Amino acid sequence: MTGHSVSDLDENLIARGVLAETTRVFMDRSVAGALTAPVGIVLLAWVQSAAVGWAIVVGWACMMGVIELVIVSIGARYRRNLGDDHQVQHWASLQIALAGLVGLGWGSSVWLFWRDGHYLLYLLNVTVLVGVSGVCMIIMSAFRSATLLFSVGILLPPLVQLAFVDNPYTWQIAAGLLVLFAVQIRYAREVEQELHRELNHSVRNGALLMQISMARSELHASNAALEVKNAELQTALTRLNQMVTQDVLTRAFSRRYIFEQLERQVSIRRRHGASVCLVMFDLDHFKSINDHYGHPVGDRALQMVAQTVTAELRDGDMLARVGGEEFLVLLPMTDGAAAFLLADRLRGLLEKTTVTEGSVKVHLPASFGVAELLPDEDVASWFRRVDAALYRAKATGRNVTVSAEPDEGFTQPAEL
Repeated sequence: MTGHSVSDLDENLIARGVLAETTRVFMDRSVAGALTAPVGIVLLAWVQSAAVGWAIVVGWACMMGVIELVIVSIGARYRRNLGDDHQVQHWASLQIALAGLVGLGWGSSVWLFWRDGHYLLYLLNVTVLVGVSGVCMIIMSAFRSATLLFSVGILLPPLVQLAFVDNPYTWQIAAGLLVLFAVQIRYAREVEQELHRELNHSVRNGALLMQISMARSELHASNAALEVKNAELQTALTRLNQMVTQDVLTRAFSRRYIFEQLERQVSIRRRHGASVCLVMFDLDHFKSINDHYGHPVGDRALQMVAQTVTAELRDGDMLARVGGEEFLVLLPMTDGAAAFLLADRLRGLLEKTTVTEGSVKVHLPASFGVAELLPDEDVASWFRRVDAALYRAKATGRNVTVSAEPDEGFTQPAEL
């Protein structure tokens, strides 16, 4: 996410957007007005043709037609260049200048079509100009400058003419045109302000929506990246948990983890009195396997031992490697007799288990000690008793299973 909130809008960008939208509205309205103007041009030319002749009205109509075609052409060219924001002011200035020119073209009709004594046609001409002026005020209201230029262009020629010709309606027409000019400028200002407010709201809302959309996209991207990081973290945590709870070589539980489970079983024994046993065994003469066949063979031997023992255990039983060739088997809900039978069966299976090295089969005999957890006994005492039982098994010739005595101790207990 960026450091800006969605309310931090670029006011220069908003201003350019409002100008672009205002110009678009102005262009669209100007083109629409230019396309409908021929109706008024032809009507006025036809009405005045009887008084001034066809040559003058056709010339004036052609002049007006050319101006309107230029307006349409500029509008079309602007449409093709909508993507170039830097040219917006240029296009707007061209069309505003043409607004003054088209107003002057309409206003010039009172000079071209004036004939002494034809006051009715003159008043009709002025009426048409007033109507055109009112319509074009709405069309050009996007820019007050366009309205001002058009109004000056269309109303100035009649006012100037009234000062030089003998017209019985001079003051009345002049007063009416001046009032019309004032009303148009006043109304054009209000329309322009209202249009600009609406366009400003529209552009600002569009910018806000764009920022919100960008913020959402950034948020989605951040969430996606966070999900990836979470997945990586979860993978790392899983690997770390495996490193903490599992022996890398044999996939048996680690020493640290099994002792945590021993503490848990002691608590369960004290609360519920459930029997639980611990079996400890290690491979006989394992050092000679490493010395004669190398550590890779020794590693395969340890893996084979773990696989063989694990295959004989229940779901709730746990096998852990606590030393180089020493293993613990935790047997919840198991009394001493059952644990001894299982341990002796495991001993028999390991005696028959071999690891092949070339043409030589390496046997894996092991010595076993078994200890049932006594009431109120702690982990340290329990572990010393099973360790002492394993020590006696080795002392009596190896490859045997020995049960721990309730009061059996060991002169050199293993460090927890």
